[in-house]
Amino acid sequence: MNVRLIIAIITNIIEIIAIILVVQIALPKIGVDIPFTALLLIILAWIVFSVTIYRIGSRALDRQVKAGLAFPPGSKGVVIKELSPEGTIKIEGEYWRAYCVEPVASGREVEVVNRERMVLVVRPVDKQV
Repeated sequence: MNVRLIIAIITNIIEIIAIILVVQIALPKIGVDIPFTALLLIILAWIVFSVTIYRIGSRALDRQVKAGLAFPPGSKGVVIKELSPEGTIKIEGEYWRAYCVEPVASGREVEVVNRERMVLVVRPVDKQV
C-alpha cells in the first residue's frame, strides 16, 4: 500500500468519528435529533465522496510530467477560435492559445511549428476537419 492511501484511510476514519460525534453529541444539545439510519446514510455518502475525490486526486498526482515542448513540431490540432493571428486550438484534448501568420478559420486542422512561451506557433494543414 502506498502512503497516500494509508493517509486517506486514517483521515477518513477521523472524519467519520467527527461526523458521529457531531450527530450524536453536539446536535442533540441544540435540539436537533437525527435518526440512526440518517446517520448511516450520511456516513455512506461521505465515504462515497471521499473515495471519488481520492481516485480523482490520485489520477492527477500520478500523471507523468511532460518536460520540454508539450507538443513537438508536426503535432496536429483543430482550430476552436479563429486564428487572426492569435486564437485557440484543441490538441490532444487540451486547449491552447495559438498563433498563425495567416488567418485560419474555426474547424480547420493546423500543425505545430514551434512554441513561444505558452503560445503554440502553428501553420494550416491543407485539408478541412
